[in-house]
Amino acid sequence: MMDNRAAALEPLANPPLDAFPIALLELRDNGEIARFNSTWVELMERPQGTRLLIDYVHQEDRSLWRQALYELRLRPAIAFNQRLRFVHPAGELRWFEVSLKRRELHFYLVVNDVTAHKRREIALQASQRSASSLLDGMPGLIYRGRNNRDWTMEFVSAGCQQLTGYPAERLMDNHDCTYSSLIHPDDADYVWREVQYALSRQQPYELKYRIRCADGTIKVVWEKGVGIYSDSREVLGIEGAIFEMSPMP
Repeated sequence: MMDNRAAALEPLANPPLDAFPIALLELRDNGEIARFNSTWVELMERPQGTRLLIDYVHQEDRSLWRQALYELRLRPAIAFNQRLRFVHPAGELRWFEVSLKRRELHFYLVVNDVTAHKRREIALQASQRSASSLLDGMPGLIYRGRNNRDWTMEFVSAGCQQLTGYPAERLMDNHDCTYSSLIHPDDADYVWREVQYALSRQQPYELKYRIRCADGTIKVVWEKGVGIYSDSREVLGIEGAIFEMSPMP
């Protein structure tokens, strides 16, 4: 008598392609579509007659696709995994993560639609570029840093160059050239004390003090910043802006 528990663990033999919620295709040796499931039809279309998969691939990614077929013919044991751009018959650009394997004289392709994720990624990158351009266009120094005596900077805008004479990269996570080293020695304790007082009360801070620039000149600056806090009110860092104060007439 057969053990029902053992029978339940046996895999289904040759399940239909339409049972899978992901696009699956079988390609002939020349890359022609031989079989496909309904998910591929939902993503792209139902191929009519003889259709090569490369017909759907974006022009700029076709060389990568051809190279994949070539490599798998030479070395069938390897797999090709890549994100490629496809063009829907209606003209819409889509991003698919594809996984390709070869067996005997056929290729087997798994296609995962990541278009929505890619569009969010592009929108985020555009937003970040826009924010970065805005910050870099400011005439002062926009910063995010750590609350330590060195005022270690994690981000510094391009306006740092105009204000201090140093490029932004020089001050970020640099122990040789810290923002603290720019503050006039007579003002260093005042800056530290006022910032700590404001952070202890979770209030913004506003300061006026002197800095020594790369060329040795002294500038009076105005700084306004706030603390970055955890849920337990621990100070995680600081962020703010520093501008040169116009000399009194």
